[in-house]
Amino acid sequence: MRHTPPAWLRGTGLALLLCVAPAWADIPPPLQPHEHPVDGSTEAQLWYGMDEAEKDIKASPLRVHDPALNDYVHGVMCKVTGDYCPDLRLYIVDVPQFNAQMAPNGMVLVFTGALLRIHDEAELAIVLGHEFAHYRLRHGLQFWEKAKRTSAVFASFGVGGGLVGGLAQLVGMASLFQYSRDFERQADRVGFATAVAHGYDPQAGVRLWTRIDAEEKASKSGKHFTVFASHPKTAERVEDVRAAAAVAPPGLYRDGRDGYRAAVKPFLAHWLDEELDRRTYDTTIRMMSDLRAAAPPDATGLLDFYLAQAYRQRHGDGDATTAGQLYEQAVNEPGAPAGAWREVGLSRMQHGQRSAAADALHRYLQLDPQAQDRAFIAQYLGELETRP
Repeated sequence: MRHTPPAWLRGTGLALLLCVAPAWADIPPPLQPHEHPVDGSTEAQLWYGMDEAEKDIKASPLRVHDPALNDYVHGVMCKVTGDYCPDLRLYIVDVPQFNAQMAPNGMVLVFTGALLRIHDEAELAIVLGHEFAHYRLRHGLQFWEKAKRTSAVFASFGVGGGLVGGLAQLVGMASLFQYSRDFERQADRVGFATAVAHGYDPQAGVRLWTRIDAEEKASKSGKHFTVFASHPKTAERVEDVRAAAAVAPPGLYRDGRDGYRAAVKPFLAHWLDEELDRRTYDTTIRMMSDLRAAAPPDATGLLDFYLAQAYRQRHGDGDATTAGQLYEQAVNEPGAPAGAWREVGLSRMQHGQRSAAADALHRYLQLDPQAQDRAFIAQYLGELETRP
């Protein structure tokens, strides 16, 4: 089925990117729903390699199997991709980096680090629309035609040779198709147009890329995220999506924030733990601050706790004081984990607040009676309650 550009795009450069006719002879026409490569073609060989890699992705211990989360993300993907949805297979992988990837054979990877940073369904639709554009426009085939003449890509990647599902292999899978910046810009524009054409908020991309830009700038290393090495600069993306959103017609667009929050809520603590394990505290604090600023009331305690953890672990000037204030704030808000009371108790101990420290540590053990550090906390309580 041909995709007709929405009326507001016709006659613009964006509309040209949605047309099925190739701009010049070397560019293959966009893939049609349910279309498969011709047997024996270069594209068929490429799909075979990806099919072999997909077998290992399916068995990866990092694959997230939760039915509700998979159903939700798959549902958003289907809203964006329409008739192409039956041709695509979604895999959520437990990797704490901001990335998603669409392989040429229709295998879709979404990293949990992206789901943590995305704030609503419209932003997810923008990301999935971008990846779908790579698939539909056959960017993988065009990349492969060029790459196979210059390097043994599959040999170095190890397709069919034991992709066992470790972090390095999944990151390698996501980095295999490092498309040119022209391809990335095209996918940005087509992905934006596709999401907006399906009723998603045109400002979603502006919100998302503005936050990612701020996160990148928070890094003292001054380096962009590895997965964005071939992408346009994030500041450029912000300007591009802002310009595109400015010409979108007025309408009743949706952001789907409540549904998105409900879908990811059960996983936030785990994903935030993994984010802390990266030890990229400057960017983590920036990202968590954005999450906290937009948090619903029932998640404020959880996010203040993890933000406090990031400050405490960074050990910068004034970070211990900031962490202590955030711990105290967290225990007075909804959603605070039991561990927040432990940190409050230990902080109060350090400041000589014996009675208040004992109250906090007792509260911690009440909330988490099977705590692994129960014996140590009991020892602290003994000291607090017996010494004058």
